[in-house]
Amino acid sequence: MDLSKKYNLNLKPGEDFNIIENHWIPKKIGADFFVFGKTMYCNNKLIQIPRHEFLHVAQFKKYGIFLVTIHYLFYISFNIIKYRNMGKAFSQIPFEIEARNFEKEGN
Repeated sequence: MDLSKKYNLNLKPGEDFNIIENHWIPKKIGADFFVFGKTMYCNNKLIQIPRHEFLHVAQFKKYGIFLVTIHYLFYISFNIIKYRNMGKAFSQIPFEIEARNFEKEGN
């Protein structure tokens, strides 16, 4: 699926998104990055941003903080009941699947 038709992927740093390095949120959840709204939180000093993080910014830009947050809360709740495993539950959230597919398309 060509996600450039679904999302505006022409994102400019400082305008469409910001990056905060060495942040506690991704460290706390055991991730390299955490995207919320227009901000990418990085757990260390930024070296390279994985391609799929840009899709998360585009998802927030298209749907807004409220709908993206509801999407994640609904699917993580549903998937935890279904899979009984947090990692599997998170990996099966549709926005996460979409982001992983976007990452694969770029390689």
